Order: sequence, then structure tokens, then C-alpha cells
Amino acid sequence: MKCAKCGHKWREFPPTDLPKQVAEDIDTSEELASGTQNSGAGMSIEEMTNVAPAPKSRPVPEKKKRNWLGWIVFVFLLAGIVAGGFYGKQYVVEFWPASAKLYQMLKLDVKTENQLGLEIRDLKTKSVLENGVVRLTVTGTIVNLTGSIRPIPRIGIQLVDGEGHHVYSWSTAIDQKNVEAWKSVEFSSSMNQPPEDAKHVKADLIVPKKKDAEHSN
Repeated sequence: MKCAKCGHKWREFPPTDLPKQVAEDIDTSEELASGTQNSGAGMSIEEMTNVAPAPKSRPVPEKKKRNWLGWIVFVFLLAGIVAGGFYGKQYVVEFWPASAKLYQMLKLDVKTENQLGLEIRDLKTKSVLENGVVRLTVTGTIVNLTGSIRPIPRIGIQLVDGEGHHVYSWSTAIDQKNVEAWKSVEFSSSMNQPPEDAKHVKADLIVPKKKDAEHSN
């Protein structure tokens, strides 16, 4: 005890006539040994120092393995098809001639029945009345389907009737002599007063004869 005024300290014992005795201190050694605390809250030392085991890696499901294996097989098959189509393109064209256009679109040179390696595209006609005379103009594009320079031959133009029968024809040449690899050249040719029976126009490249080719060389 301590006096609040003078600060004197002394020890005070409980009176002997106290109706209820103060209980002795509780021995907490058993509780500490069992890993519990008087407060009933928190963790024991063993629980705090116990390291949780690392989670075990889960095995990859068999279905996912099969999916990956399927994609790998698909990629190898696709690569094989592409490689075979590229290195064996000539065999593909011989077996399936229509595939030549696909190779030509990709600018891959293949041999076809087209001896000139050229093709006429975008053929158009236009009729104009000049001084009472009808003037027919035919235009188109000569496309090189190969990877090398090709000479441009003469162009044959034919007028046909509604049933496809020949009505009139002529040939023409352009100033440019060659067309570069995979390039194109435009041409134009005109005639006055076409026949009234003419309904459609056709244009072809004239394959030079061997004698003419040797003479030109």
C-alpha cells in the first residue's frame, strides 16, 4: 500500500474475518505444456513455428496432353503439305492443271500448256460515233505469268455474232516488245464501222510459227 499524501509504503494483510478466502495463484504450467494460454486467444509456439507444407504439383490431365499432341501432329502435317506443294509444284500442276492459277497468283513459276507464258485479261470494248462513223476501240491487259521476261507477240482480235460465229477479225501489235516477269502491259486497237452482226469481241495472242521465230532471231 502507499499513502497518497506522504508517499509512505507498507504491506497490508487481509483481515482474518474475511468471509471468503482469496484463491491461490493458478498453476499454468500444465496449460503451457498443453499448448494453450489463459487468454484463450492466439496460437501456441508450436503452431506459430510449424511451417505449412508446400502445395503438391497437380499432374497434367490426360486430356490436355492429348490436345497438345494433336496440335503438334497437325502443325507437322500442315508443314509437310506446304513443303510438298512448293517443291513438288510441277507435279501438282500436271496432276491438277487448275492449280497453276494459284501458283501464278503467288508468283511461283510453273510450266503449263501456255507456250507464251502470257495471258490477256480485262478485255473491254467502247464504241464512239465520230462524224457519222462508228469507231470501235478494244482495250485489254497482257499479263506475264512467269518469272522471266517474255516477248509480246501480235494480238489477234475477232468479232463474233450472238451465236459465236466469226464476223470480222484483224491483228495488231504494240510498241513495247517485252513484258517483265509477273508484270503487265496494256494494249489498245481500233477499227471504223464494225459489222452490224458483231456482238462480242475476242482477243488472243498469236503464237509465232517456228520459221518466223528462227527468221526473227
